[in-house]
Amino acid sequence: MKIRTFCSGGLSLIAALALCHPAAAESKFSFETTPGQLPKAVVPKHYAINLVPDPKTLTVRGSETIDIDVRKPTRTITLNALELQISRAALSDLKLPAKIKIDDKQQTAILTFARTIAAGSHKLVLDFRGRVNQAAQGLFYTRYQTPDGQQKLMFGSQMESTDARRLFPNWDEPVFRASFQLTVSLPQAFTAVSNMPVEREEPLTGGYKRVRFLSTPPMASYLVVLCAGEFEAVSDEVEGVKLRVLTTEGKKEQGRYALGVLKQILPYYNDYFGVKYPLPKLDMIAVPGGFSGAMENWGGITYNEAVLLYDPARSSQKTKEDIYKTVAHEVSHQWFGDLVTMAWWDNLWLNEGFASWMENKATDHFNPEWQVWLRENASKERAMEADARSTTHPIQQPIKDPAEAASAFDDITYQKGESIIRMFEGYLGEEKFKGGIRSYMAAHKYSSTTTADLWQELERASGQPVGTIAASWTEQPGFPVLSVQKAGGCAQGKEQLTLSQERFTIHDPSAKPLLWQVPVNYTQGSDNPPTQTTLIGSRSAPLTADSCAVPLKLNAGDTGYYRVQYSDADRRALSAAFDELRAADQLNLLSDTWALVKAGRATSGDYLSLAQKVQPQSNVALWTQVIDALGNLDELQLGKPGRSAFQAYGRKLLQPLYERLGWQAQPAEPQTDALLRNDVLTTLGDFGDEPVIVEAQRRFASFLKAPESLSGNLRPAVLHIVGRYADQQTYDQLHNLGLKATGTEEKNQFYGAMAAALDPKLAQQTLALSLGDELEPGAASNLVRRVADVGEHPQLAWEFLKANLQPLLAKQAFFSRYTYVANVANNFNDDAHAQELLDFARTSLPPEAMIEIKKIAERIAFRDELQQRELPKIDAWSCKQTLGSGTANASFCVGVQ
Repeated sequence: MKIRTFCSGGLSLIAALALCHPAAAESKFSFETTPGQLPKAVVPKHYAINLVPDPKTLTVRGSETIDIDVRKPTRTITLNALELQISRAALSDLKLPAKIKIDDKQQTAILTFARTIAAGSHKLVLDFRGRVNQAAQGLFYTRYQTPDGQQKLMFGSQMESTDARRLFPNWDEPVFRASFQLTVSLPQAFTAVSNMPVEREEPLTGGYKRVRFLSTPPMASYLVVLCAGEFEAVSDEVEGVKLRVLTTEGKKEQGRYALGVLKQILPYYNDYFGVKYPLPKLDMIAVPGGFSGAMENWGGITYNEAVLLYDPARSSQKTKEDIYKTVAHEVSHQWFGDLVTMAWWDNLWLNEGFASWMENKATDHFNPEWQVWLRENASKERAMEADARSTTHPIQQPIKDPAEAASAFDDITYQKGESIIRMFEGYLGEEKFKGGIRSYMAAHKYSSTTTADLWQELERASGQPVGTIAASWTEQPGFPVLSVQKAGGCAQGKEQLTLSQERFTIHDPSAKPLLWQVPVNYTQGSDNPPTQTTLIGSRSAPLTADSCAVPLKLNAGDTGYYRVQYSDADRRALSAAFDELRAADQLNLLSDTWALVKAGRATSGDYLSLAQKVQPQSNVALWTQVIDALGNLDELQLGKPGRSAFQAYGRKLLQPLYERLGWQAQPAEPQTDALLRNDVLTTLGDFGDEPVIVEAQRRFASFLKAPESLSGNLRPAVLHIVGRYADQQTYDQLHNLGLKATGTEEKNQFYGAMAAALDPKLAQQTLALSLGDELEPGAASNLVRRVADVGEHPQLAWEFLKANLQPLLAKQAFFSRYTYVANVANNFNDDAHAQELLDFARTSLPPEAMIEIKKIAERIAFRDELQQRELPKIDAWSCKQTLGSGTANASFCVGVQ
């Protein structure tokens, strides 16, 4: 990474940057200089792979012929292999066998030949054996229950980031693009799905068949997909591309919504990217468990079925939106990631940041009533909180091995990446930005890139020095906080101000001072005032306000990735005018105030007084922010004497919203009200609202007799509340429902309700289930985290994890193994547990786990500090507000004030 110096702001963009003379930016893509572990003397061009997975022994036999280009004479070939037994390796064109050495630590196979191989084209053949994995890595299996009660098995694959090497030996780094032709032998009843359409199918003896797929275009190894099982499908076609959603038995009709989403989105992306989707088909495969989320395999996207299947009778508005956004995300990867691939994992954000931005852009385009961009503030806030800590990292961070590659899939890569893209799209203009993206796709299709390649195309399209501006956001950690000071008097109705920046941090007193090139949007006044833009690239810069009487509102529209701290006078003025601000500016003001509380730059009273200005009719995004903040404060109160008073205050604050929404959806109400209703009911239930708890229990009793009586939108809240206050009988009822459920969404709801139980005896029962096999491995082991978090039993869960570490880790894929340990500990609020987590990890986990462990330990230590600093103020505030309303029973305030 190059270090840049930033010069004076307050000038035009071109003039300011002309004075800066920044150091050379990151280089554009070069195969030779791309980082990685493998030598580049030999490169693959085409793989012909034959696989025979056995559903009984859960092993896989394989052979492959790889067309290779030997770029300079050599006696050795090094490629990746992990947990494979390679029985033969040879250059078939030279009839030259190789000696095979496996390096488990480096995850490589080193092939040594008796004589030097001449430069040129050769054919490398290998025979190998491996296993079908329990966890979602390489080729894996998942067991599921059919509607008629049968237990069946399907195969799925998960190759990202470095797990293709678990299925077949290959050059498992994204820069080594090659074509892949897959042949697989399977039981006759299985349908096989891969990246390309089936070329031919032929019967074999013993009830098997052989399926051969067409060859793929050149692509990265992590995009190879193989799924096989007894599938059903719904299909369609759009713009010459055949579309399918494949499911296990009895679920195909639940795939129709996602199929419609795909049919809507694919033409939109064809137009936006300026390059048409290049494959003849696009399949979406619903996996019943096995892994979380989704994976963008080119031409064959895999999804956990909970984010692909929609049942109008049982699914919620949230599920509907999650499906739309997840499909939009994964399909955008067919361009950003698949057609054009980052050269190495240090530029992962080129995949994930852009896909996250595009999912919201597309979803908002087709569903403006969902108010996607306003609500995306919650994701941006998570990223900004992580980015303000000592454990943050630049968007572009050095990656040296598979463990570090897995750790790069975090909020910084996804949500910070998305946020700065949106900020720069707004700064450059939507059409110029789109022009740059189209040029980027056209120039680099079927190839690899670095961030510098993208900046070059955006610079050509916009005429702006994008690389110079953007480098401070992608190549250094953190972000700024801006403030405004008066610099002079009022002249001709205008006021001279000074806009300044410094690094914003939380619990990081030794953070390195940094500067950014910050595109700043600002407005003055109400009634939809015009937005103006300036760029600040130095510690401070002059700014002229159009009015002397009205305070500036910075970060107008909430599109910037920075905080704003106002003077006391301006803060009070903006608070007084809160109702007149646009929703995005209200939201930004709330979010910044809450963040300033965490940073010790404001008090909890400042935030809570502002939150009280949010009206029952306010935008869903504002209430989401308030409810999230209340939840954060309630977590700090766990085990503290002031919790009852705080929860009483929270109930009071939410009561007008509850009265507006009620339990029943109203005719023609906004779709987002269903989401808000679920959130407010859940929070009131968590905060001990007796009428809400009783009503949830009544509705659950009706549901047991007539399942159709409970709408999909109410199921999450009702089941959570019932599970939270469950006795043994209710717990057993939930468990029986979970055992019978055949869909992942329903199963997650029932087992999640069990994990929410406050009764420690019931929590112990849920923890025990994590070691069993009634859930797929990942979902089972995640029960421990849910008991710690939703069930409020962090110590029970932590002790259980320590006592059962290895069997629990065995259920997690490598991709998520060490975030799992950290997340189980994430609900502690004291320094002692932060230290205990670090000590445990150092003695019980490999060094690569420490990246995630340190993040969580730092968060725990911060919450200890926040408790000590803010809880006394919150307790006093809660009691004052609650007693001031004439609450009859104020015993919870005794000893708190």
